[in-house]
Parts: sequence; structure tokens; C-alpha cells
Amino acid sequence: MFARVLKIFGIVALCAVFMFAAIEIWVYRNKEKIFRSVQEVVNENLNGNLEIEDFKFRPFYGGLGLNFTLSNVKLTDSLYLIHKKPFLEAELIHVALDLKGFYKGNIKVKNLVIENGHMKMFVQRDGYSNLTIFKSAKTSKTKEGTNDNSIFKKLGNLRFVNFGVNYADSVRQKYYGAFFRDATNIVTLTDTTSNATFTGSVFFNGLTFKPKKGGFLVNQETTLALAMAYDEDNKKLKIYPSVLESATNDKIEINGEFDFSDTIKHFNLNFEAKKIAIKNALPLLTARLSKQIDSIGIQTTVDTKVKVVGQLSEQQPHVEVYFKTDTFNYALPVGVLRNMQATGIFTNQADTTQLPDIWNSRLTAPKVTGFFETIPFSLKLAINDFTNPRADLDGKIEADSTNLGDLLDPARYRFKNGTAKIDFHFDGNLKKFYNPVKDQFDGKILGKISINNISMDYLPRKVHLSKIKGDFTFNEKAVVFPDLHFFDGQNMLYMRGKLLDMIPYLFGSPKPLRANVDVNIPSWQLNWLETLLAPRIVSKRKKKKLKLSELLDDAIDQMEITAKLDSKKLKYKQFSARDVKGQFTIKNNALSIEYFVMKAFGGGNVKITGQMDNSGRSQLPHLAIKGNISNADVHSVFYSFNNFGQKTITHENIKGILNTDFNFESQLNNSVQLVPTTMQGTLHFDLRKGYIINFEPFMKMKRLIFKKRNFEQVKFATIRNNIQLKGQEIMIAPMEIESNVVTLYLDGIYSFGRKTDINIQIPLSNLKKRDSTYVLDPNNVEKKEGSKIYLRAIDENGEVNIKLAFRKKKDRKSKQDEAEIKPEDIEK
Repeated sequence: MFARVLKIFGIVALCAVFMFAAIEIWVYRNKEKIFRSVQEVVNENLNGNLEIEDFKFRPFYGGLGLNFTLSNVKLTDSLYLIHKKPFLEAELIHVALDLKGFYKGNIKVKNLVIENGHMKMFVQRDGYSNLTIFKSAKTSKTKEGTNDNSIFKKLGNLRFVNFGVNYADSVRQKYYGAFFRDATNIVTLTDTTSNATFTGSVFFNGLTFKPKKGGFLVNQETTLALAMAYDEDNKKLKIYPSVLESATNDKIEINGEFDFSDTIKHFNLNFEAKKIAIKNALPLLTARLSKQIDSIGIQTTVDTKVKVVGQLSEQQPHVEVYFKTDTFNYALPVGVLRNMQATGIFTNQADTTQLPDIWNSRLTAPKVTGFFETIPFSLKLAINDFTNPRADLDGKIEADSTNLGDLLDPARYRFKNGTAKIDFHFDGNLKKFYNPVKDQFDGKILGKISINNISMDYLPRKVHLSKIKGDFTFNEKAVVFPDLHFFDGQNMLYMRGKLLDMIPYLFGSPKPLRANVDVNIPSWQLNWLETLLAPRIVSKRKKKKLKLSELLDDAIDQMEITAKLDSKKLKYKQFSARDVKGQFTIKNNALSIEYFVMKAFGGGNVKITGQMDNSGRSQLPHLAIKGNISNADVHSVFYSFNNFGQKTITHENIKGILNTDFNFESQLNNSVQLVPTTMQGTLHFDLRKGYIINFEPFMKMKRLIFKKRNFEQVKFATIRNNIQLKGQEIMIAPMEIESNVVTLYLDGIYSFGRKTDINIQIPLSNLKKRDSTYVLDPNNVEKKEGSKIYLRAIDENGEVNIKLAFRKKKDRKSKQDEAEIKPEDIEK
């Protein structure tokens, strides 16, 4: 049985071989006739010339049938000899003819495969197009006015292998190009429509509608699966849901319709992509549009729908893009916006009364959410005019102590309670809002910060603030705070003022950060100096992204503050004052005092100018001041300044009313104490109603002379003199001291160290008895004359002792009436 079937199958196969051999022989013998038939069909439908180098019958290529292979095919239009650009060239064209139509004399192409070639279509500047090749001189019209002999009617399925297609319209400036690596177009016909399914691998050279804007799909590998239908009666081309897959495996769904029924030729196209990365989508767009979208600086994946509605003309179509982003981060110089999400729409016809264009484009995102580092925020965003994208942005940030600490680095800032709220509006360049070359802020920003009951520790300076409350309004030039108050641990401070160039500074401006502040402290326990003069810690920072806390640290160190001060009461250690007013500038860790006036030292008036410098130029902070004190209680002066760091004469030993002008400078230690070895200055003083009480050097003098006089409480006439301070030594110019105990003249060096050496001259006229009835008589010439007792106050091992001294030899010669006086000759 099997052998019988095999025998029948062999007979059938043998018959088929003979039949196709016969067809092959017939085709070969009628090759010229067939070629002329095909050429006649082409000539009937084309206005051009077809050249074929070789023609072979291949019955088994692509299936049994009338299959032919044409080699080195060239198709040219009627003006080819002028422009020298062939319409089509192909190394091989495989043609499968419809057998039924062939035997009836109606040649139709069932399948057509074009390999290794290209098709170039063009419109010249003079309006001539080589597409006139399809305008036949011999057309037969049907009753409906259609051309049944159209070459497109005679074409069936098409396949392109390594075949390029280009279209260039020099009049409308439109250029399209693609290279079909392997693509197939399957055509099915109905009574009214021609349906086509185009699938395959296509490399797009670009689709350029306007050269100055660049082309879409420039040098992009794609995989296409297009389903289309053309309705001949209604002249409409419909694109059914189709897919374009990019080289990055992103799938873009496409559908739409083209209406060719009138001269306007309307169309609409819809595109949809899910989870497509922006970086993958940008290469599919024009270079200009890609650059403008990239200038926003957002990298994420998006779900997007695109609607394009327009006309097949030079007018740009209306475009709408709906999008929803995945989460993404956006880096700013002051920190990072994290886990952002946005939904919105883009249109190129924001103003519907104007034509679609890039300058008429707008992107709106009514809800953008995320975190500024750790603080949640929400934004409403609009970007206008994509020729130079400008953002219109409204935002809100709300923070509390739990996330402020993380934002500002908990190693330096510590928040304990309170809330902060920021509302702001920005109008400007979103990506390059600050131009470092021009030092210019490209945009307008304004907003308000509300702080409520925040407690904060600034750890590097050991500053502890609480009850911080106030509002700040700001723009790109200044931050204004009309009423800010806080507690520094001992004082309530009330401040108003402005910060200049704060926002440009945060984004890299070299302009100095300046602040003008009015400070009111009702009752001031001065506790700032130790903080201001604490050692300045300079740490080498590793190169990394700037954070807001680092910028604020730099701002605090670099800020130039000009402050006016008003305080009813001031106290610092032993010093106290009232009605304090002043103006000072803090810059580079240095305090410059323009003026500082107050009531102090028992009702005296004090005015000081000067500087305290802790900029690091010297190893220790440096103080340099000048000023005057009038009607001051000298006892209070000594007490307030801790007796100027010496113990010889203290506030317990002295009374009187002091008026003085002085210049003084010294280094300070970190406890704001004078460093005696660095002191220097000059002092002009006027001491009235002066008393020295229980002054040890006077007690020692009493043991030498005038033992019965009241050295325990010495009353002085007004003393005026100039003294000079250098290190720990005070150089005392010669001066008279007239007191109720003794009149003496002195000069020399008073030392806070161990170099005291003071010359004391006591005229013998002092031997006259002085009691409670004695009237002070300063500048009496008679007292200066006559014999004198010479004493010296000398430091010996840290103790000042007073000893008798002898006159110099030249003095003996000039004044014979003076004699050496021994202690036992002095009044007992």
C-alpha cells in the first residue's frame, strides 16, 4: 500500500517537473514578449523610463507561480537627463505576477520584493517634482472618474530589503528619509478600501518638517507594526492602533486619520507611550525640541499621550502632550528635590487666537509634589515660550523640628520644636536662573517665610536660641524681616532689617552677603563676646555637592552685618550700663564699632568707637578702641573693668569723678580678658574729688614719713595728666599730687608686671602740720621750691616697696641748700 502511494506521488512530482520545465522553456522563449508586456504596463502608468539589465524566470522563488527576478533596475522620470537623479535604483527586484490576471491580459503584481537599492523623490525650487513619473499620458477614466489602471492598483504585497527611501521638498523645506532593513507591506483590497499592514525593521534618517527646528527620528533604529486603510470613496487614510518600537525597546502606540477629500487635507495623529524614559524619548524628537526639554533638567520615566491635529501644509499642527512622571530627583545648588512626581499637559498653542508655534508653547503641571531633602513641598508649575523656557512657579513648603534638623545637618544645627512655612512664587529661567559669568539672577522670585516658636542650637558657635518667631518676605535681591524676636538664653531680642543678595549668594554669586539690622534688647545680659571671640574652626572640606547647611555656615562666616543697637539696660560681668545705643559692623569675624554710647560708671557718659578682630590674622582676638568718658565714678570704672587686670590699685582703693579721652588696644584671650603684655595706648585724664583709701603703697610711705597723718583716706585736688601704656607699663609724665596728707611730685613707670619704678619728690614744706582744716592748694609755686625728700617706689619680687633715694650729683651742685634727709629726722 505504501509503495503504491509513493509511486503515485512520484508520478505527480514528475508531471510537475515537466510542467514547470515547459513553463520555463515557454517563458524563456517568450522572454522578450513578456518583458515588453511588462514594459507596456509600466509605460501606460508612468511618465518615465524603465531600464532592466537582466530578466530571469524563477518559478520557485517565494512560492510556485510566475516569479521573475529583475537585475539592476533603474527607473527615471522624463527630465532625468537634466537633473541626473534616478527615481529608483535596485540591484534586484523579485516580482510574482497574478496568474489569473496574466492569462486575461491584465498584469497585476501579486508580490514585489526590492533588494539593495533606493528611491529618491524630490520637489525642486522651481516646483518641478519627479513624482510626475506617475502621471500617465494614456489614462482611461471610469464612470466615477477614477483610474482603474493606476500602478498602485496593480501592486500587491511589497517587501523591502536594504532599501532606502528619501523625499526632499525644496519648496516647503520638508525632508524625509528611511532605510528599510527588512520590511513588508501586505495589501488586501475590498470594494472601497485598500488595507495595508506594514511590519519590519526600519532605520529612520529623519523626518524634517522645518530645517531650522531639526528632524524627528534622526538616525534612529525602529521596529514598525503599522495597520492602515485607505477609503477611496471618502479619500481618507486611517491608521489603526499600531506600534513603533525604538532601539531602547520603548513602544509607542500610534493611531490617526488623514482626510484628503478637499484641498485643506486635515489630519490627526495620536501617540501613547508608557514608562518611557525621557533620555530615551529625546532622541526621537527634533534637536531643538530635545534641547529645550532637556534644558528643564528632569530625568525620569513618564506615561504620555500625544495628540497632533493639523493640515498637510506649511502651517504647524496643534500639539497636546499629556504626561505623568514617575518619581525623580532634581538637583539645586542649595540641595536636592527628591521623590518628585508631576502630572500635566504641554501644548504648542497656549493662546488659541495665535498659530501653533514654539513661542506659543506652554507646559502646565498643576500638582508637583516631593521633598526638599527631607521637607515635603508642593508646586504649581507653568513653563512658557520654549524658545527661551521661562517658568512660572508657585510653591509651598512646610517643615517642623523633625525634618529641619536633617535638612541642615544635625551635627551643626539642632532643632527641638517649632514649625516653619514657606510660600513662594518664581518667574524666570528654570534651569539657568543664575548666570555666574554675568553674576546675574535670571528671574523674579518673591515669597514669605513664617517661623513659629522654633528652638535651635547652632553647635559650632555654641549658640542656643529659642522662642524664634517672625515673618520674612523675600525676593531675588533682599530678605526683609519687620518683626523677628527670639530668646538667647538670657535675653529677649527684637529685630527688624533686611539681608541683601541672600538668594544670589546661595547660588554662587561672589557679591558679599550683607545685612542691615535694628536690634532692641530691653534688658541685656551680654553673653555674646565669648561666642564671637571663640577660636575660629577652619576645616578642609572635601569636594562634594553643596548642601544648604554648608551654604548657611559659609553665609554666617562671610556675612557682613551692619546693626543698630538699642538697649535700656546692659550688664556684662561687673559692668552695667543704661540707655545703650550703638552701631556696629560684623565682617569676616571682626566687630567694628562705629559708635557706642551709654550711661555707665555711676551716671557717667561713655562714647566708644573701635574694633574687635577675630579674623585669624593674629593668633588671638585683637581689641582696638578709642573714646571718652565724662563724669564717671572712677570706683565704678575700676570695678567694671576688673581693675584692668592688676591688683595694686583696685576699685576698693579709689574714689572720684573721672573725665578721660583714651586710645587703647590689646589682644584678648578667649574668655574676653585683656592680655596685659599686648596692651598699649594713651590716656588723658581729669580726676576730680579724688580719694585713695587704704592704698598699700601709701601705708608703706606712712611707715617712712608723716607717720601721724591720715594715709588711710587721702583726699586729692584735681589731677590732670597724660600717661602712655606700653605692654604692662604705664609711663607717667611728671605731675603734681596735692592731697590733704601730702603734696608730692612723681613720674616714672607703673607696671602691671614687676617693673614699677616711680620717682617721688616730697617738698620739705610738707613738714608743716596738716589737719582737717587744711585747704587743698594745687599748683603752688612755693611748694615746689626748697628742699625735698626723694623716694622711689620699686617692685621687689612682685611687691611694690617705697624707699628713700639720694639726689643725683649734678643736683647737689645746683642746689646747695638741699641736704640729705634721714628717716629719723622726719615728723614722727
